[in-house]
Amino acid sequence: LSLTISDIINKQNLSQLIQKSKKDDSENWEGKDWIIKNTPQQGINWIGEHPNIKAVIIKTKDGSYADDGWKNNEKTIYSYSFKAAKGIINFNDSANRVLINQPISNYPILLFTDSSNKWEFQGCFKIIDILEKAVILEKMISFPSLNDKNSDNDDVILYKNEHT
Repeated sequence: LSLTISDIINKQNLSQLIQKSKKDDSENWEGKDWIIKNTPQQGINWIGEHPNIKAVIIKTKDGSYADDGWKNNEKTIYSYSFKAAKGIINFNDSANRVLINQPISNYPILLFTDSSNKWEFQGCFKIIDILEKAVILEKMISFPSLNDKNSDNDDVILYKNEHT
């Protein structure tokens, strides 16, 4: 899977990629280090196992949380709320931990926004501030390499095989 800013991906296709990354008999299997983990019914996924996270995938819809959304007209700053259960944030929850640890480990956050039954890729982001209920993301100028084949920084390649 290779992505450039504004690329559109079918929601079902992204969901299947996430599920198939966990199955060793799938064309999307790349090994344990490339399994895409997720929280059920949440918009956050991460590639890899703590503490060796390769990237975070955020899928967000306008209006899902009051604080979520673009913070500037250029669409380079985005606010994303922590996962909460009944209004209580557990900062030890895996989904929240991958956000909190991003500034330390510097893995990219791939941001997708809702576009009908598709996701629109907004680019790679990093966390520039951690607030009480949310993180503030800033778009990265160039895309980091998630594997050896991505050397030109024009796109993000999530999986390293030739099948995707």
